[in-house]
Amino acid sequence: MVSALIVILFMVGVAWALPTITPTNIAPTLNIETVTEMNSPVEIAAPPVLSEDESQCQSAWKKFLIDFDVFYESVSEVEKRRNIFCENWKKIQNHNVQFELGVESFKKGINQFSDLTFEEWKEKQKPIVEPEFTNVEDTTDKSKVDSIKCDVAWKIFLIDLEAKNKDDAETEKLRTIFCENWRKIQDHNLQYELGVESLKKGINQFSDLTFEEWKEKQKPVVEPEFTNVEDTTDKSKVDSNDCNVEWKMFLINFEAKYKDDAETDKRRIIFCENLRKIQDHNLQYELGVESFKKGINQFSDLTFEEWKAKQRPILNPEFSKETTSTEALEYEQDVNLKGRQTTQRTGLEAELSKGEQTTEVPREPLVIP
Repeated sequence: MVSALIVILFMVGVAWALPTITPTNIAPTLNIETVTEMNSPVEIAAPPVLSEDESQCQSAWKKFLIDFDVFYESVSEVEKRRNIFCENWKKIQNHNVQFELGVESFKKGINQFSDLTFEEWKEKQKPIVEPEFTNVEDTTDKSKVDSIKCDVAWKIFLIDLEAKNKDDAETEKLRTIFCENWRKIQDHNLQYELGVESLKKGINQFSDLTFEEWKEKQKPVVEPEFTNVEDTTDKSKVDSNDCNVEWKMFLINFEAKYKDDAETDKRRIIFCENLRKIQDHNLQYELGVESFKKGINQFSDLTFEEWKAKQRPILNPEFSKETTSTEALEYEQDVNLKGRQTTQRTGLEAELSKGEQTTEVPREPLVIP
């Protein structure tokens, strides 16, 4: 009994001597009221409503990211590129509206550079110079770099077109002309890449000629029977002859008929003026200045104002805005007159009906205007 008591006291003393350990991984208890406050509904601002343009741009932006597999390093970079993209997208939309109206001759679209500014795009267009050129000290000067590139293009030109010159002086002269033309082609093609020009230029057999020399080579070889015609020395007479031929063809092709000789002569003069403009335009097309060609059609005997008037839609009378004030007044007076006549007729008919009820004396027929 005593030994058992001693064991119990020993066990109690060991328990008192143990250090107290507080668990650190026990989750703190939360007051029910606290939990309720934490889970209470919070007013969250609704996302801003996008305009139609912004919504369309956002769709185009998502498609751009997928089509060109584009990734950015940070959220700020994504936002920056999206803003640039939307700015470019709006410019493309405005340009294509002008294309639909016939003001522009080509259409634009989204490509892999649509998230870049013009300056960033231009920086990416700089050519990668081969190592043998990068080590040349004088290539730091742009004119010297151009000179080296032009020399390469000149040698290729001589080989491809088998150009031969009579002496070194002639060769140097033609090389200088060639390099000048080559630089103009490079500048033009840069504008083409920017979307300003609608066609690309390149080297051909005339690239060592000045514009005047090239123009001289374009003159047609006139057959002997035409060189003896005296009146063809006058350009206006030649144009008049050409116009007369074209005018006769126009009358046949489009079956044009006029009320009298005066009207016919008037239309022929307008036709010839339009023909000259068409020929001048097509000459610019042949030179590469214009991107399309013009021709004769059923409106070629009209002035621009007359043609424009024919393009107006035909409106019903009630929608026509061309009714003059005099016509409107006459119409209103006519309506009022008919209204008064109807009222008078109704009143007279009422009086007649009353008379028929009171007496049967025959009366002369009443004429109502």
